[in-house]
Amino acid sequence: MRIFREAEICENGSDPAFAEQSPLHSNLAGVGAIVALASARGGVGKSALTINLAATLALAGRKVGIVDADLNSPSTVAMLGMKAPRRILASESIEPGAGPLGLRVVASNLLSEGEPPPVSFADSDDVSIAPSVNGDGLIELGYSETLRRLLGRTHFGSLDLLLIDLAPGLEQFHRIVRLVPRARVILVSHSSELASRAAKGAFEFAARNAIGVIGVVENMAGFSCDGCHSVRPLMPQGTLATVAREAGASMLGRLPFDPRFAESSDRGAIFVREYADTPLAKQLVAVASAIDQATASLRSSESQQP
Repeated sequence: MRIFREAEICENGSDPAFAEQSPLHSNLAGVGAIVALASARGGVGKSALTINLAATLALAGRKVGIVDADLNSPSTVAMLGMKAPRRILASESIEPGAGPLGLRVVASNLLSEGEPPPVSFADSDDVSIAPSVNGDGLIELGYSETLRRLLGRTHFGSLDLLLIDLAPGLEQFHRIVRLVPRARVILVSHSSELASRAAKGAFEFAARNAIGVIGVVENMAGFSCDGCHSVRPLMPQGTLATVAREAGASMLGRLPFDPRFAESSDRGAIFVREYADTPLAKQLVAVASAIDQATASLRSSESQQP
């Protein structure tokens, strides 16, 4: 798989970051609000959550796009049940993949061409990084530059919301806001001691860097038991809520664990559509509604831009 073969230093020594900023801004002009879902640690269910929130918003009549920004380990395409890669060369413009419910999807594994050597996206903010081949024959491209081109060259069209599923890690907060300053962040975590400690660090990082945080979603907040018709605790309760409260962040929702959530993602089905009457699906609807309300002013202000 090879992506963005033309990612090289601009001619005459010009900065490619400067060259791409204007197209990125104008390309996103039709997008009402941009929301990045982030996690300080991996394994909190952020990708499945992103997909189901996007689907819930689409079912409510919103026009929604998804960017899978985990370039080295994309999962959105498989979780949505989208089939063969489009295998297009993304040198000039990119058409999003057509997902279910009208979702417009962009992911690195939709942008492959033929069977050249595999690509690794170098974890570097050096936007001038040129493709390089290491001793294993692996082509390395700059992560930030590739993400910049994904956002700047994709034909998103008119969208109410664009959800960006970030790779795990604090550096992703800074990376996305540098690229898209108007983006807002939702932190996804669970309430284990380690995850809550990482979430506290994420809130502190966001505050130091003036990153707008809409709120936090607590995933795996208890086990949803059909037989006993109750939600039983899985992890220490209240830890994440305390961290959020101390940071002045809103708790957007506490989502119970349901084994069918992971199972439906594995087979490319949308949980909120198949299991609409479950406690988890109802909580997902509540979280999606909170996001819709929180971004209403952003969509309104963006629509008034010249």
